[in-house]
Amino acid sequence: MSEAKENTTLYLAKRKELGWSREYAAEQLGISDDKLERIENEKQLPNPQDVLIMSDVYKAPELCNYYCSRDCEIGQLYVPRIPDTELPGIILRLMASIYETRDIEKLLVKITADEAIDDTEVEDLAQAQYTLEQLSIMIEALQLCVERKIDQGEISKTLYDAAYKKVSGK
Repeated sequence: MSEAKENTTLYLAKRKELGWSREYAAEQLGISDDKLERIENEKQLPNPQDVLIMSDVYKAPELCNYYCSRDCEIGQLYVPRIPDTELPGIILRLMASIYETRDIEKLLVKITADEAIDDTEVEDLAQAQYTLEQLSIMIEALQLCVERKIDQGEISKTLYDAAYKKVSGK
């Protein structure tokens, strides 16, 4: 679920999804009620540690992306906002992104074969970069979805970690 209302922060929406009072959530997070109220109502930016704790306690890994892409000055430049989508939607968009990348390899080789990017190649380069960014966003969305399903107990963390280690060699 995304933000409940346009004016509602994801921090507040995630607490409300749990059905927790602000007082109970603040206690679980180890912060004051006042601080949580200020964060939820955008009167104070949370610090990264607060977000990590909220993400863990609320079992909402998407809070980290929300903070980095929206509230962190560096993240605003480099971290794309990841859509909060369920697995079927993510897979469909991921497959569409993969399909769009089929000709990117040839395009990139053509652009860089002469080791220079001339004015006639700039638009192709921008298109290639945009297409690859869309693929990256959907890969990150899949990762967040898996993390959320692990946090919520829908996927066994032990089994997933073992399977990932097996396929990745890590």
